[in-house]
Amino acid sequence: MFRIALSSLRLRKGSFAATFLNVFLGAAILMAFSSLFDTGVADGVSAQDKKTLTTMCYVVDGWGVLIVAFGIAATLNLTVRQRSSEIALLKSAGAVPGQITRMIMAETAVVTLLAAVVAIPVGYFAGKAVVNTLVSTKQVTRGIDYHFGVMALGTGLGVTFLAAAIAAYVTGRRAATISTREALVSSVAGTTKMTKKRIAFGILFLLLGIDAGVLVSTVLKDRGYITMSIAGEACIHVSIGLSLLSPVLLRVASTLVGSLARGFGGTPGYLAQANIRQRSGRMAGVLMPIILFVGMAAGSLYMQVLQNDAVSSGRLVRSQDDKNVETLNFVIVSTIAVFAAIVLINLAVTATVYRRREFGQQRLIGSTPGQVVRTVGFESAIIVVTGLIAGTIAALASIIPFSIATADQAVPDVGPGIYLTVVAIVIALTFAANLGAARRTVREHPLDALAAAA
Repeated sequence: MFRIALSSLRLRKGSFAATFLNVFLGAAILMAFSSLFDTGVADGVSAQDKKTLTTMCYVVDGWGVLIVAFGIAATLNLTVRQRSSEIALLKSAGAVPGQITRMIMAETAVVTLLAAVVAIPVGYFAGKAVVNTLVSTKQVTRGIDYHFGVMALGTGLGVTFLAAAIAAYVTGRRAATISTREALVSSVAGTTKMTKKRIAFGILFLLLGIDAGVLVSTVLKDRGYITMSIAGEACIHVSIGLSLLSPVLLRVASTLVGSLARGFGGTPGYLAQANIRQRSGRMAGVLMPIILFVGMAAGSLYMQVLQNDAVSSGRLVRSQDDKNVETLNFVIVSTIAVFAAIVLINLAVTATVYRRREFGQQRLIGSTPGQVVRTVGFESAIIVVTGLIAGTIAALASIIPFSIATADQAVPDVGPGIYLTVVAIVIALTFAANLGAARRTVREHPLDALAAAA
């Protein structure tokens, strides 16, 4: 199966490029922040500087591992779903589930190895830039020497490989255990059911987020950076929970929002609603990073605004830890937001380009290139609306409890500027990626598209 895995890599460079990019960025992020630990434990570093550097390493690595693993899993899941017919052919030729799982894991291992090695120099310079930022903001002593050692390489390489291996095993096992008939139907119609495990984990993360929010608004009031840290967990947990349940959210949205698309869009709107209802599993891959981006970016930034208001009004005394958390908050938000944005573009382009056969068939039965692009536009609109609603709910899971904890009011007295900025970024990225890929795809002659897809 290893030879088949290598052949798949050669023939599907575009699909595996998406996985490569996600692994590369994830490994670089983990290496960069893990190097803070190497820098903090070096000789000659003061106790306060050590605490600042190691705390930032632990927090960013903790949530970074989860988000990076989630991004890799989303990309692998989309890539494997796109290969349903190939997997069905292998099974009909006699391949057993274990062989298919090992093939997918071998492909992932090769891509992960290449991406992680390329990420080493990027992680080094990114970590050095973070240390220089901490020095310039006077949170660590000027003159501290930057170190990139065992922790950076061990965490960056080890955790990336572990996350990729788990994601590959789970995705491969799922693909290998479905029947040949189901795989063939899925390759044509895109109909796949959510597993019970995925539903269970989605509900579990939602409950963890609710629990964190309740703790913040009750027993953890006025606890400084501890209150903010636990409140941050609420939006992260709820974002992940809603992302896991994203196929269900899309099916609901196709019923509610889809009727508007039919009314305003005619045939393209009708096709958009039908495509989302039928291919909710595949299209949910684009929805996941939108939920993560909106939930984490809006939630974290608004919490920082509430924290600053509490300090300026005298309700909260600002400590050195609070200052470190503020910097840490912006670093986490910016880093993970950039990662989520790139994952969003990556998945959107990959999912749209894969549909070249579908677009070619539509054009052969009479659809114009403009109608195909408009269909993708209406699909993007439904996905964006769903992602914004779910991401807003995730953000509120942190904002409301934190507002109660810091200002004794559930509705915070803050402006909509941050939220509107996040919304504008999501709309711009999603439509640019989907429509740009669709326009490029429909330039190809429909017969050439069918031949290439086959």
